[in-house]
Amino acid sequence: MILSILAASGATQVARAEAINDVDRIWNAYRLRWASTETYQANFRQRIEITGIGGDVISGGRFYFSRPDRMHWDYTEGEQQQVIGDGRWVWVYQPDLEQVYQIDYIAAFGSGGLVALLADREGLSKRFSLEFAGRTAESVKLRLLPREGAGETLELEMSSKTMDLRSVVVTDPAGSVTFVEFLDIRRNGELESDLFVFTPPDGVDIITSPEAGG
Repeated sequence: MILSILAASGATQVARAEAINDVDRIWNAYRLRWASTETYQANFRQRIEITGIGGDVISGGRFYFSRPDRMHWDYTEGEQQQVIGDGRWVWVYQPDLEQVYQIDYIAAFGSGGLVALLADREGLSKRFSLEFAGRTAESVKLRLLPREGAGETLELEMSSKTMDLRSVVVTDPAGSVTFVEFLDIRRNGELESDLFVFTPPDGVDIITSPEAGG
């Protein structure tokens, strides 16, 4: 009986070790793939479940990324807007409202969450613990859990063949969930630099964050 218990315990420990190694291998494969990705563009579909509000907010459009941290979200489905991160500022342009928000990049995105993941910020794996979240014939999933305090939880889905990012689920501390799916992915294609530059159109209201200096 004792030998059986010890054998079962040993098998459990081996299984746990293999699972940890598998998570590490998946994460390292993703990091290597993303580190060699200079540009990334894809169509995206986004759905937001907001706690306490009935119904989902659904949108979509085209996403562009250029290393190290230039981003452009062009929302063409749902409420039309553009979100452009140039490394210094984040511009949120809402043409129907004739207004644009100018927000300090770090204040807007901080050092965690989806943007830190895409920008491959240092220490990301130190702020999050990694957990295996599932596998299919076409994809593999990892879950990133905050190590300290309340924070966002991320679930990543990568292609099993290429390790390209296919979808992200972000759950904030309040319980709201954002689902982002990437489609028609193009990697390391040429992107015009002006995609990541925003000049406010004449006549729009510019709303600045305190960090932008008013």
